[in-house]
Amino acid sequence: MRPLHLLVTSALVAGALAMPAASAEGAVAAPPPCHAHVCLWTGANYTGSVFTWWEGNGNVFVGGTHADNVGSFVANRGACFVDTADSEWNWHDRRRASDGDYSANYRGRFGHKMDRIAPARYC
Repeated sequence: MRPLHLLVTSALVAGALAMPAASAEGAVAAPPPCHAHVCLWTGANYTGSVFTWWEGNGNVFVGGTHADNVGSFVANRGACFVDTADSEWNWHDRRRASDGDYSANYRGRFGHKMDRIAPARYC
């Protein structure tokens, strides 16, 4: 017969192994559905104000709320994220987003610079 403390320890270890690990540090929000070609949010993890874009809209300014302030995005179609220098077609920098791309925290990457979105063929 095994001592009681070994049985309890074995049961605790087995229970711990069977439980899924939960960590707030590595948690990333799953992308929500986007009912447009691209959805841009002002906050991380798809929160805040949302801007929706359709390829047929062409090269457009993302609006004062979202300009240099894109916290997260979901792309259902290819697009070109743009940082303009001083006019609609004078671009300082750009990044291509492909169909299926998303980011729960885009501000630290290009979201703090982008102010326009255009069809992917312009990237």
